[in-house]
Amino acid sequence: MIGALIFLRLTSLKNLLLSRFRRLKQPKYLVGAIVGAGYLYLMFFRRMHAGRPRGNYSTTLAGTLPPDLLPTAIAIGAFILLVIVFLAWIVPDSRAGLSFTEAEIAFLFPAPVSRRSLIVYKLLNSQLAVLFTAALITLFTGSWSYLGGNALTHGFGWWVILATLNLHFIGASFVMTRLMDHGITPWLRRFLVLGLVLLAVLVTAAWLWRDLRAPVSSDLANFRSAANYLDGFLATGPLPWLLFPAKLVVAPFLAPDTPSFLLALGPALVVFALHFLWVLRSEVSFEDASIAKSEKRAAKVAAVREGNWRAASGALKARKGPFHLSPLGRPEIAFLWKNLLSTFPLFRPRTFALAAVLIVGVHRWLARDPGNRAALVVFPLVAAIAAAYTIFLGPQIARQDLRSDLANTDILKTYPLRGWQVVLGEMLTPIAILTGVLWLVLLTLLVSFHPPARFAWVTPGLRVAIGLGLFPLMPAVCALQLLVPNAAALLFPAWVQTMRDRTERGIEMIGQRIIFVAGQLLVVTLALIPAAAGALALVFATQWLIGPIAAVAVAAAGVFVILVAEVACGVWWLGQRFEKFDLSSELRP
Repeated sequence: MIGALIFLRLTSLKNLLLSRFRRLKQPKYLVGAIVGAGYLYLMFFRRMHAGRPRGNYSTTLAGTLPPDLLPTAIAIGAFILLVIVFLAWIVPDSRAGLSFTEAEIAFLFPAPVSRRSLIVYKLLNSQLAVLFTAALITLFTGSWSYLGGNALTHGFGWWVILATLNLHFIGASFVMTRLMDHGITPWLRRFLVLGLVLLAVLVTAAWLWRDLRAPVSSDLANFRSAANYLDGFLATGPLPWLLFPAKLVVAPFLAPDTPSFLLALGPALVVFALHFLWVLRSEVSFEDASIAKSEKRAAKVAAVREGNWRAASGALKARKGPFHLSPLGRPEIAFLWKNLLSTFPLFRPRTFALAAVLIVGVHRWLARDPGNRAALVVFPLVAAIAAAYTIFLGPQIARQDLRSDLANTDILKTYPLRGWQVVLGEMLTPIAILTGVLWLVLLTLLVSFHPPARFAWVTPGLRVAIGLGLFPLMPAVCALQLLVPNAAALLFPAWVQTMRDRTERGIEMIGQRIIFVAGQLLVVTLALIPAAAGALALVFATQWLIGPIAAVAVAAAGVFVILVAEVACGVWWLGQRFEKFDLSSELRP
């Protein structure tokens, strides 16, 4: 029976790969796959190949972990692993349920298959996902060459860690289910586990009080001395015994070379095999919980495909509207009210106002003490990172516009509204969210940016003028950005329908997202050129007459007029396209 289940899984994997290759016949997937492959090569594979020195990887690469610090690194990794295992026994409060698809439940649960066979099938099936995750982590971390070893040893090391953790989570859930069957509630189980942890902490503290001295300045003078002191701490009391299995699991990943990896792999596989036998022999009733988990997953996938992220995040609960909606007024505001309901409750004016107060208050509190000068550097750094993410990825993340309502265009067209009103109303929610984030970024830069001495001409008054001039421009810039993905929704609905399905994965999806972001940046850059040229001309022409501060204000007003005119033209054109849009004909093969 196990052989038949493995054959079923391998056949399903083969069919999945064949379907992926077949859909490359469609241009939207073929172009996306080409762009995605090029991106992965330029960002990861080429860098890994170019950065690899000739000769022995572990001995010739500068900056690798010294051999005497390897036990410390293993102990730290084992301690982190131990904390994760501890949380696996504390956090869950439900019965054990393995993740089966609806098709597997429909065909395997009624079949004459033993519970142990189902467990073996699921454990073997999960190793494919664990291998893929390990390869992905290795790819994105560049194999962490400073730890020694190579990409292959790190990839297998990640697999050992993730696979053992996966088995431990399943085994822990089986044990907790058995405890529930014996009348032990989740809170009583947490109390018992916390009691054991507290006992270990007390024993360790008593041991430290007797044998380990308090750290002095020499112990923290450099990384090596701190590592030596940490070794003494982790080798005290019951900690070495608690960390021993975790050290065996972490050791292959931190092996400095291939022979060391092979020596460490054997004990790690023994720990993995013991976990496998533990799970295999802990047969508990998991069918009902697995069916419930499958139903929740199917409901979440359906909600994601519909663009309803609020429903996908959990059970829907009644909550107040984002603001009071008057029965009279502009119809576009009703679209803003509707789409804000599908977002997280944090995206509200009071949240942004509270964040602004916290930014100003915390910065002023830290600025009182000159010793906090290093901490103040964090403010402009975080603001710059947030601005980059918002500008580049914000329009692709905030999708509460035509992209989410594309399937409902037939209903939207029945409203007694002009096309441009529907388009503008749909765009208001992402405009409001992205504008709020950028306003917080501007506020952070305004209160924390202090130019060096050579830029003394950038006076506080000029900085305030520039900041106040940029504040009203942010909504127009965000609207300009959002014109591009909404235009793509109307011009290439088949692509956007694919992009909305977040359950789809693969290199094609990466390529399609890159194409959308690149097209958005290109169009926005071309649209900003007239505004930037007009601003420079106004500043150059008026600063001699009215001063730099007033010239910045005049330039900001001119840029605002240009951007609003461009947005108005774009919204009007999209409205015309929306009135002629027919989704059924656009998606017809």
